[in-house]
Formats: sequence, structure tokens, C-alpha cells
Amino acid sequence: MIIVYISLAVIVASLAYLGYVAFKAYKAAKPSIEDMQETATRVQAKTDAIKEETDKLTFKQQKLMTDFEKKKKAVNTVVFSVKQTPIEFKHALKVKPVAALERKFKARQWNRKRQNRTAQTQY
Repeated sequence: MIIVYISLAVIVASLAYLGYVAFKAYKAAKPSIEDMQETATRVQAKTDAIKEETDKLTFKQQKLMTDFEKKKKAVNTVVFSVKQTPIEFKHALKVKPVAALERKFKARQWNRKRQNRTAQTQY
């Protein structure tokens, strides 16, 4: 029976020693755990800051792309107008001014009247 009591005493002593070692290990690991938690918090804060900056950059990029498209359209309109200028200038040179056409019309009318007068006086 004495062996049973000694066995129980050894088991209790080993459990007590296990508790002591576990507590000592926890106490030794506690600063490391706290450091890891602080590091995780800092990493999370930096990740959030990077995500916020990424969102801002994406917004600015979209704004720049929109502005670029507007300016590109404006430049293309100007370029198209400049390309059309020689064609319009050629058309303007081909088209006779109204005053010249009116002079020709009046001259024709005057010549017709003169021909009619001379034709009437001859008969």
C-alpha cells in the first residue's frame, strides 16, 4: 500500500511541477506574445493606410483619365478643324463673291436692254 501512496505523491508532485513549468513558460512567453500583438496591430494600421492611399490613387487616376479623355477630344476636334481649313479655304476661293455675281447679272441685264433698244430702233 505504501507503493500506491508513493505513486500518488509522485503523480501530485509531477502535476505541481508541470503547473510550475507551464506558468514559468507562460510568464516568459508573455512579452513575446504582447510584442507579436503590437506588431500585428501596427501591420494592420499600415495595411489600412496603404489601402486608403490605394483608394485615393485609384480615384485620382480615374479623374485624370476622365480629364485626359476630355482634353484628347478637344485636341482631336481642333485637329479636325485645322485639317478641314484648307478644304474650306478652297471652297471659299471657288465660290464667287455675291457682289461679283450681282455685277455680272446687272451687266447682262443692261446688255439685254441695250440689245432690245437697238433692235427696236432698227425696225
